[in-house]
Parts: sequence; C-alpha cells; structure tokens
Amino acid sequence: MHTLPRFIMFDLDGTLVDTASEIAEAVNRTLAEAGLPPLPADQIRNWIGKGTAWLFGNALGAATQGREGPKSTLFEQLYPRFIHHYAAVNGEYSAPYPGAQAVLKELRQAGCRLGVVTNKERSLTLQLLERHALSTQFDVVVAGGDTPQGKPSPLPLQLALERAGVEQEEALFVGDSSNDVQASRNAGVAVWAFNHGYNHGEPIAAAGPDAVLDSFEELEMRLGMTPGRAVTV
Repeated sequence: MHTLPRFIMFDLDGTLVDTASEIAEAVNRTLAEAGLPPLPADQIRNWIGKGTAWLFGNALGAATQGREGPKSTLFEQLYPRFIHHYAAVNGEYSAPYPGAQAVLKELRQAGCRLGVVTNKERSLTLQLLERHALSTQFDVVVAGGDTPQGKPSPLPLQLALERAGVEQEEALFVGDSSNDVQASRNAGVAVWAFNHGYNHGEPIAAAGPDAVLDSFEELEMRLGMTPGRAVTV
C-alpha cells in the first residue's frame, strides 16, 4: 500500500493555474492608462513568480526603457492601479491546468492535507482560488505578505508546515520555478516541479528539483495513485 505525504503544498501561478494571459492583460491596461506602450505577453510571463510588486516593477522598467522602476514615484502611483486592473481580470483569462482540480479532490479523498504557498498577494490569491472553485480543496493558504520574506526564503513553507501541524520530512512541495525549488531546499522539504510553468524562461530541470513533472497525471502516478481513482492510505 502506497503512503502519500501527509501534507502536499502547491505553488499557484504556473503550477495549479495558468494565469499568464490575465497578468499580461492587467499590466498592459495599467501601462496604457499611463500612456506607456504595451509589453509582449511572453516577456511579462518571465517575471511571474516573485510577487506582484516585483513583476510590475520589472514591467514598468521595461516600458520606460529603464527610466522608472520599483522604487520610483511613478511606480508608487501606478502599482495600486495595477492591483485594481488585476483584481478586475483575476480568474477571467486563466484556467487550472488539465487534471489539477480532479487530482486535488482525489488527494483529499485519500486523506492528504493540502496547501497553497504563493508569493501572490493574499486577496488576489483567495479571489483566484474562489473563481476556479479551488478554495475548498486547501487546508492552508500562505500568500505574499504573510511572512517577512517570500519564496525563495523558507519562511512561507515553514509557516505552512506550522499551520498544518506537520514536520518537513512529512511534506512535499510542488511548484514550477527555481524560486520554488530554492524555497523547498531552504526549508528542507522535498520538491517536485512542473515544466508547464513560468521559470523565468529557463528549463525547470536546471533548477534541480527532485522530480520534473509533465502533467498532473504524472503527479498522480509518482504518488502511487491510479489516475482518476484515489488510493486508500
């Protein structure tokens, strides 16, 4: 009989939900409002994973050819507008990756506790989970701002472990970026990573996760589950 980890934590953007299109939409709406040129969606995609402020700071720098950045007065003026536009489209242009919703349900049925650990700001995280009917699947949600530093600091994962009441060796983190791998290593937690996500334009295998995943079906199989049918633990 296969034994699942007691607690499986998931990153959000690029791991559970493909959000790149709506993030690009929010960025470009904000830039247009300020009379700045739009940026290619593929360029914006490469900034996903380190939080909304970091992403928008990079976008503003690119749109102004380096004249503005995350510490500028213009950033302070536009960042709240970005959050406004992002909240307006959050969940509208995104979708869970194939199999994500079913696998989460099967893991819960099998007795596994689940968590989300993301650098996305909390209100946006909860809104996205709600809009894709994912919020009821998670016992723990740790989002951007919940700890003094986000991933790759170990603090978000350590907080999730504390809230779940489990030890690091009883847990698994599933992400999609080098940020996720580094955070897991720093927290002493095993880490698997999808190659369908947003690893800043680099192959996720180069970050050295314990396993590289092609799909949620492969995640099930690696956990010893039969795709489409939960195991008993």
